[in-house]
Amino acid sequence: MSNGTDDRVTVFDDGRIKVWSLNHLWVVESAERHTALGESVLLTVGRFLSDPDQPGKREIPGFVVPTDPSKGRTSAGAVGISNGSFVEFLHDGSIIVGNDVRDIKETFNGEREQLVKSKSGRGGSVMVTFSGTMTPRALRNFDHMIAISESTLPVPNRLQPGEYEITEGKIKRD
Repeated sequence: MSNGTDDRVTVFDDGRIKVWSLNHLWVVESAERHTALGESVLLTVGRFLSDPDQPGKREIPGFVVPTDPSKGRTSAGAVGISNGSFVEFLHDGSIIVGNDVRDIKETFNGEREQLVKSKSGRGGSVMVTFSGTMTPRALRNFDHMIAISESTLPVPNRLQPGEYEITEGKIKRD
């Protein structure tokens, strides 16, 4: 998924959601309880990298939500996931990741300034992991839906070669 820029969102079959960019870092700005059981986190565009035009393979997104920066922090569109998770793209480039019936277990915000072993391995990414296995009885309506199995447990977060963790705003619950 993409917001029409070089920002991307990847949904893993184990339920994790990764928001990433080759051009800038991300800021974990705030978390909120948007339903009695569900929690979401607002990710905003952070510092731009000094040399954003880097070579490398570009992933072609399967779904694009067009944004218009003049509309500010309003919703441009949302993608639902069969486990109750969702990704909402905002016109200002921010992205909300949440789940309607689960708490956030961890946000893992990584940065890599230099290319290490890969021509497209530079940039910022935030992995969002939710706790529990509850799914909603009914899913709300979204602009696009993705089905996942969650047949395996989420893989533990780890740093890749040359990557550093940004701990400001980090959410981590056991």
